[in-house]
Amino acid sequence: MGETGRIIDFLRKSVLFRNLPESDLRKISLKFEFMDLPMGEVLFYEKDTSSDMYLILEGKVRASLFDEHGNELVLAELGPGEFLGEMSMIDQLPRSATVIAEEPTKLASLSRDAFLKILRENPDISVNVIKALVARLRRTDYMVEALAFRNVESRIVKFLLEVGRERGVTENGKFKVRKMTHRDLASRVGSSREAVTKALKALNFKGVIEDSGNFWLVSPNAEEEIDP
Repeated sequence: MGETGRIIDFLRKSVLFRNLPESDLRKISLKFEFMDLPMGEVLFYEKDTSSDMYLILEGKVRASLFDEHGNELVLAELGPGEFLGEMSMIDQLPRSATVIAEEPTKLASLSRDAFLKILRENPDISVNVIKALVARLRRTDYMVEALAFRNVESRIVKFLLEVGRERGVTENGKFKVRKMTHRDLASRVGSSREAVTKALKALNFKGVIEDSGNFWLVSPNAEEEIDP
């Protein structure tokens, strides 16, 4: 399958373009440009003024915020079939996060002018855009709730359970989650490396999280076993 065929296949599954006629998908596919992003490469930085939208064909990226000390808060991890950059494309304001490739990634980019032309020709896409933005807003609400009302132990358990449920790998009735560095885990739960190290020790001591080689084992009922 050539690049055009691949992009059509992804558009069929994309939350933005699915349900469009095949003829429209073919025309839209011709407006995308392809690019490769090596692992660790930055696609764009927070406050950049670019306005292209991107569809992920292969690989994975993360969208993050950084403070003045370089501490990172991961807002989202995105993989094949997902899109990013839509906010700046719509309002033409600077980028709201920094996007970094977590592995070698292939992207298809769409300029703002091309997207607006597609919207005019296919107004039903506007409803899909609204639904997608609302879904992302809900995810942000969940993150704000965790940061505002949960302690570090609870945030860690919540994050590991989300990963476990998404990947569906279990061992002895518990979710099996591959370990990451304490710094990386801290960036996912909005805390410091030192606080995460202390919280992991406490969770291990309580038996809420178990070490299993390169994995953590987390009970599906772990959130009920700790104080929020």
